Amino acid sequence: MLASHPSARVVTLTPGGRHVVELTEFGARELAARNPQLVVEEDHRLTPFPMPQLPTVVLADDGVSLQVSVRDAATGRPIPDVTIFGIGETGAYKASTNALGQATLYCAEAQLARAIVSPRDGYWSRVVPDVDIGRSRHLSVDLRRLPLRGAFSWGHRLMGFPRVASRWRGRGIKIAIVDSGISSLARDVRPAGGLNTLHGQDSRLWNVDEEGHGTHCAGVVAALDNSIGVRGGAPDALVYSLKVFPEGYLSDLVAAVEWCAANGIDVVSMSLGSQAPSPVLAQVLADAWSVGITCVAAVGNDSTRVAYPAGFPTVIGVGAIGRFGAFPPDSAHALRVGGAVDWSGMLFSAGFTNFGPELDIVAPGVAIVSTVPSGYAAWDGTSMACPYVAALAALVLERYPRIRTGDGRQPESVRAILRASAADLGMPPFLQGYGLPLATQALGVSY
Repeated sequence: MLASHPSARVVTLTPGGRHVVELTEFGARELAARNPQLVVEEDHRLTPFPMPQLPTVVLADDGVSLQVSVRDAATGRPIPDVTIFGIGETGAYKASTNALGQATLYCAEAQLARAIVSPRDGYWSRVVPDVDIGRSRHLSVDLRRLPLRGAFSWGHRLMGFPRVASRWRGRGIKIAIVDSGISSLARDVRPAGGLNTLHGQDSRLWNVDEEGHGTHCAGVVAALDNSIGVRGGAPDALVYSLKVFPEGYLSDLVAAVEWCAANGIDVVSMSLGSQAPSPVLAQVLADAWSVGITCVAAVGNDSTRVAYPAGFPTVIGVGAIGRFGAFPPDSAHALRVGGAVDWSGMLFSAGFTNFGPELDIVAPGVAIVSTVPSGYAAWDGTSMACPYVAALAALVLERYPRIRTGDGRQPESVRAILRASAADLGMPPFLQGYGLPLATQALGVSY
């Protein structure tokens, strides 16, 4: 078929034999028209779900300037690599602190609604409201350290992981984190292997994570059970890093899922997506389902309809909730509070979470402390909610070995158990799906 198109060039083959071909737009349409049995679509660029509600930054080199200094609230030491966002009426402005904990924020307006102080790692963020640069050209901010004791996060505790941790730890279960890689610099996560699917790169560099996103998700799943940092929900699971970011394409994601199917992966966690459905991706995920893989995906952070792949019927789509009291009230996490709350008034729907009938269940996704290449950080997003469910899916497979049939009945059983274990939070179904899955209910633990 391709030989009949002289302009066509085969770029690569995915592990499952799908062709990535370079040809003209006209050639692609002609190829599809002449061969209706083929699925032909553009190999579009992938993007991870961004941190929710990040402002669009504008440049203002010739505006007023604000000198910002950031220090440790306990020791007074300067904190480097802190991002400062100034939120004004006409735009947002950005600067970063140097080794002395100082930054110069250039703004096109003298009155800011707030300044958001966002550390790279180790500290809670902070929001300073009503910054009047006309009155004072200097802003001093103290940050509090994150609680790092080698314990479960508030999200793990809410879902009941501590109550089952003495017996169910994900032993023998293979979990793939399809993301930006899992950094070898992270102290608390030890992947069993992986693959870098990015075209033209060394396939062995799955342990490099330029964005920290994949490492953070991996910590939620399987941070080691020790006295440092945090602890994952399935610390004894075999975690694999499938690197598809940065600069990845749809074909890289397809290759990652195909690799998972060929290498006996049990659970795939995908904190990524697009509003555009992909027939090729739908096909490869259906193939994964048919060989027993439970695929879990974040629904997205745009306060709109569920993104794909979470929207596909062979994928468990996960939305995000938060908990009042799980973060300092003056932190940026407080900006994520949505309008819906649970029966008790303790939990809230994250203001950024996508929603719709494709959303299966919800999990913690606000102020989630987990691993990053440089240490530990508290992040928000449905990206953070997704790995909680992946970890619980691993425990379900460990607890009920009889459901490990190696065919489509396996992920269907996992999904049914997770849905049945979910507590109704009293939120609208399009925001909570079946509700919050509980480890004690999923694993039949009554104590």
